[in-house]
Amino acid sequence: MKLLYFIPLLSTIGGQERTLIDKANYLVAKGYEVLFVTYEHEGPIAYQMDSKIQHVDLNCRFFSLYKFSVCKRLLAVFRLKREFRHKMQEVLTSFRPDVIVVAIPNTENFICDLMSLAKGTPVIIESHLAQGYEVIKRGATEKWFYYFYNPLKAIRKAKLLIALTKGDAERWKKQHVEHIKAIPNPVTLYIDKIPQSEKQEGRIICVGRLTCQKRFDRLIDSFSLIANKYPNWHVDIFGEGEEKQNLFQQINDLGLKKRVQILPPTSNVYSQYQQSQFFVMSSDFEGFGLVIVEAMACGIPVVATDCPFGPSEIIENGVTGLLSKMDVNALAEKMEWMITHIEERKAMGIKAYKSAARFRKEIVIPEWEKAYLSVIV
Repeated sequence: MKLLYFIPLLSTIGGQERTLIDKANYLVAKGYEVLFVTYEHEGPIAYQMDSKIQHVDLNCRFFSLYKFSVCKRLLAVFRLKREFRHKMQEVLTSFRPDVIVVAIPNTENFICDLMSLAKGTPVIIESHLAQGYEVIKRGATEKWFYYFYNPLKAIRKAKLLIALTKGDAERWKKQHVEHIKAIPNPVTLYIDKIPQSEKQEGRIICVGRLTCQKRFDRLIDSFSLIANKYPNWHVDIFGEGEEKQNLFQQINDLGLKKRVQILPPTSNVYSQYQQSQFFVMSSDFEGFGLVIVEAMACGIPVVATDCPFGPSEIIENGVTGLLSKMDVNALAEKMEWMITHIEERKAMGIKAYKSAARFRKEIVIPEWEKAYLSVIV
């Protein structure tokens, strides 16, 4: 099988990039040919990638067009689209893939082009963000553009759509997408036993892009409600994004400068999980929530908002972690429970580690492999 993955870039430290590279590494080790096609890649690849994996960047920087006025932007978009189609056609002609995989979000505006260029090559859509069609619709930056390039029509023509959760799969079905499978993401590292590394006293860890979706503002507000009661506890947030300055300001305004840190993303996040007491995720929605599984695989329990769609399909509430309402006070209560129930927290971490075993690469990636092979005639 010759597999082509289409994604904006591979330099971002994130769950989508990590799991795509994990799958590609697994597949090339089995003898498959894998090509990543990006269109605005800059900088080094975020995660270790097998040298046998090919990578081509089309150098179509659509993000640069926003500096133009609306009229100039329209013309520039059409010109860049034409260039994209030409370069993509050259890649398809040269590589001749058996399967094309388009990872969404952020590639919605190319799905129509890819479906027309595929010329009979089966296309699989991987939905890496929850809320299905609603996310796709928001992904179109201009109403006129969405009118001409309606990705949902093209998605319905794809051979298969793979969602990461059952909840997201159901949302897609409501948009009359017929060929759907729900397959979770694999966890990159699952060690033979819980590491005995010494944990930092009172450390709460959070990991994710600093965007509105992740709602780190909710997390900070929640911690501020209990911070004075537990002066030995602190929060370390690992991430980068457009909300960074707003979050810094919030931390300062709440007088939490010495209690809440925002640290750069790290490709060795597992060592950071292992040094922490528990993990918190405060999102409004998720495609899956790989960070939850990563934390559990390191033997620490998780407090997560019960958002659509990942947390409730990963966490057994009260057993392997705690699910919270998407509310500042509720999240603060769950965090406080985890702080004050030391023995229960440790026992929950052990159960979380055992539960995460079902997401091991050797269990999950063969499901993805089978799905890819299923569309080849």
